[in-house]
Amino acid sequence: MEDSVYDVSLTDDKNEEKNQKKKIEVSYYQARFTQKCGAILLDFVLFAILALALFIGAKSIVEATPYFQEINQKYDEARLNSKLYVYSKDVERVEDVVTYLNRIKSMSTIEKEDYLLDSINGFFLSVPNETSKLQTEFEEYILNPDFLYEGAPFYIKDNSGEIIKNPNLSIPSSAYYENVLSKYFDEVALAQFTILTPNVLDYQRYQSNMLLFLEIPVGVSLSATIIWYIIPVCFSRGKRTLGRLAFHTALIGPDNYSLKIGRFTIRFLIFFFAELVLSVFTLCIPLIISLSMSAFSKKKQNFHDYMLNIREIDTYDSKIFKNKFEIIKNKNERKPIDFSMKRDSL
Repeated sequence: MEDSVYDVSLTDDKNEEKNQKKKIEVSYYQARFTQKCGAILLDFVLFAILALALFIGAKSIVEATPYFQEINQKYDEARLNSKLYVYSKDVERVEDVVTYLNRIKSMSTIEKEDYLLDSINGFFLSVPNETSKLQTEFEEYILNPDFLYEGAPFYIKDNSGEIIKNPNLSIPSSAYYENVLSKYFDEVALAQFTILTPNVLDYQRYQSNMLLFLEIPVGVSLSATIIWYIIPVCFSRGKRTLGRLAFHTALIGPDNYSLKIGRFTIRFLIFFFAELVLSVFTLCIPLIISLSMSAFSKKKQNFHDYMLNIREIDTYDSKIFKNKFEIIKNKNERKPIDFSMKRDSL
């Protein structure tokens, strides 16, 4: 019992005293942990769906800007000039040669092997100052003693010192393509392209910054604000999210009335910055702590509710009042009532 409300508008004809105060009792059941989990899970699913939609929208807007298109065009030109990338008409974008070849089913493995080898040699020629060095590194890579087929190397040197395929084994072309050339392409060639080609690192950094510091934050922040702040503010009585609405729970403040907008705003800021944002950099530790408090603490409050003395109640059979005058004016209440909190079984 934390507060009392007296109805001064009611009188008792049997007593001579006017405006006799009549006590009003309001009992709340604490929301069950299963209710809270259900509401959290539903809200999180809605948050993820909305965040994805907003991220796609933000990405589309960013990619439509003239500067981004200019950067992307220069990046595509650099990739195509390296011979390690091709423009695929099927997907209408520039993609690396191995990804392109793996998707093409009409080419034989011998054709894929030759195509990939030509691309690698073309890359060597695209950086004239580094051609000799890159060719030497490539030869050392394919002669790696760890690259074996049935215990024998894929490539050997002949009597003249030229590197050739091992003639002592019938090694299928697919093995050369998958176990040697594709590995070199993914592990070495693409990295060398990024390092040696002018401005490529700047292009990649710009695109990464747009993704990490604009597109993703916009999607996540707007989605969290809509799901956990704007929608509850619209449900002014009890500050319900869609999850709380579905699972019949609501929030009340220390005075046992519907949570006020100021306290709810502070609650959202604590949740957003101290739990949601911080969890991105700490492997979700703040969220895990908050959920653990909701499950095992004495009053079953998560961190942001504990900090502000906010409680989540079951509203199946309870009405939430905004203030004491709303209770007094409630014509259906004619019996003594007082605020109290009851705990339902988990």
